[in-house]
Amino acid sequence: MGSRVSARCLDCDHRFTVTHGGGFFFHQLRCVRCGRAKDVGFDELGDLHTRYLKGSDRPYTVAFAGEHQYVREHLDIEPISAEEYFAAVEAAVKCDCGGALSFDAPPRCPNCGSLQIEEGDSIACYD
Repeated sequence: MGSRVSARCLDCDHRFTVTHGGGFFFHQLRCVRCGRAKDVGFDELGDLHTRYLKGSDRPYTVAFAGEHQYVREHLDIEPISAEEYFAAVEAAVKCDCGGALSFDAPPRCPNCGSLQIEEGDSIACYD
C-alpha cells in the first residue's frame, strides 16, 4: 500500500506532497537525480513480474495470493530471485529527466532539489 504525505522543504520552505510505495498493480520508483516519483505498472515489465512471482515463495500481495499460487504451480516460465527482479526493474525504466530510477532514492523538493525535507501528516493511502 502506498501513501501520500504533506512535506515542506527546509531550505526554500516550499510545500508539496510526497508519495511512498506502490500498489496492487504497480511499483513506485524515484529518480536519483530529480527525485520525481514514477509509477511502473507490472504490465509494462513484460514477463519480469511473472518470473518474480514464480521464484517467490510468498505472495506479492494477499489480495492476489490465488493468482500467485497459479503462477507458481502452472506457468512454465523461468523464475528469478527478488534481487534479480528489482535490479531488472530499475534498469528497465528511466526518468523523463534522464536520471536512473531506484526503489530507494529519497524524495527531493520539486522547487529547489534539496533533500532536506520534513514530511508531515498522511493525506491519503492508495493501492
